[in-house]
Amino acid sequence: MKNITKYLGPIILTEIYLIFTLLLFSFGPIEYYLEDPLAFWSYIFLYHFSMVLGYVLAAIPFKNRIRYKINFDDLSSFKIRVLFFVAFLAFLIGHKNITMSDSLMPYDFISDITTGLLKSGEQYRLKMQLLDVYTGSKLLNIFNFTIAFTKIILIPVIIFYWEKLSIVDRLLAITISFLPVLSGVSTGTNKPLFDFVILYGSSLFLYFVANYYREGRYNFKSRRFFVVIVFIFFGVAIWFFGTAMLGRGGDPSYVESTSPLGHITLNYAFRDADENSFLTYIYVWFSNYLVQGYYGFSQSLNMDFTSTFGFGNSQFLTRQVEWLTGNDLSKYTYQHKIDPVWGETAQWHSLYSHIANDFHFLGVAVWNFIMGIYLAKLWKSFLDENNLYSKLLLPLFAMLIIFTPANNQVFGFLETFSTFLFMTLLWFGSICRRRAFSRN
Repeated sequence: MKNITKYLGPIILTEIYLIFTLLLFSFGPIEYYLEDPLAFWSYIFLYHFSMVLGYVLAAIPFKNRIRYKINFDDLSSFKIRVLFFVAFLAFLIGHKNITMSDSLMPYDFISDITTGLLKSGEQYRLKMQLLDVYTGSKLLNIFNFTIAFTKIILIPVIIFYWEKLSIVDRLLAITISFLPVLSGVSTGTNKPLFDFVILYGSSLFLYFVANYYREGRYNFKSRRFFVVIVFIFFGVAIWFFGTAMLGRGGDPSYVESTSPLGHITLNYAFRDADENSFLTYIYVWFSNYLVQGYYGFSQSLNMDFTSTFGFGNSQFLTRQVEWLTGNDLSKYTYQHKIDPVWGETAQWHSLYSHIANDFHFLGVAVWNFIMGIYLAKLWKSFLDENNLYSKLLLPLFAMLIIFTPANNQVFGFLETFSTFLFMTLLWFGSICRRRAFSRN
């Protein structure tokens, strides 16, 4: 029984979270009307069943086969310092892109942060205005794609290799990992703060679980500093989210106007949330962002399927295809097709809708089945073999699952897509090397 719990833990947590989001969608402060509830819930059940089935089949047998001393991919202090340097370079490029600056050097960094804290709404509106006129360097972005993953994997590296770092290295590592958060603050954007909390929180979870199953204790004391940091920044992220929405003039009743069909209504008890309670106001907007993608998914079910050949699941990929070939695949996506009733770019669309652009809604079940297999294999290689790349990939998987109701967070953006691609290739290569070693 202990081994069953040990190997099924990730899929159990995934199901608990996704079921919670479905309950929030159905009974939360915002009421969503479904034109075809039978189709909606049938597909949702199919997707959950497919992922659970794939995971369980890949996790069997539930045997304790710890071989974690065989580790070909451990990080030396030198490699970690190289990672710091490259991650800082990736931050500079990322900051240039998020602020849409002409210079790679963030000369106005401090003043932008101050303005972002005091006037987040103004900074966000300025960012939206610049989107229409900004043209970044394509060559610089190609280079960024090859190194952007370092910003993501830096966080689990810090958590797992903390003892290897000197005091100077520790200060440097934490600073570099925090810089993207400041980029987000400077533009009034919430996402980097939540990414920071998710990546640090999931990396800590992995560290504690690994210690428990290998040593019989969680070893909380060795990482209590980071536990405090995660809780503090989670609170800061929620507060900044609320103040940012207030700064943008986010009256809770605005959510009703997002549906031209009148399918979205705000529960009467929450109509004055912006005047009565800041926490209630945050709850309304947070639930809106978290589950509104399910409504977009429900509207997409009414549309005909046009395959986008593996590229339409990601805005990042469709932009690259258009740049290389001149063909705009986005016009074939479900997001574009339902634009008159649910904004293509103004609103969020569930991960399911994005994947369906390539494989139809039935094909999403196959994709979920494969993702379930992949998650199980990653988890087993993490626990049984102490695989480096599974440590670096699993926090990204946590992000993918958390944002499943909302959007395609991992595959839709350069940095996270870069991380998923390169770490998957490295993980697969490490698995092949281990198997070759075991045969010899």
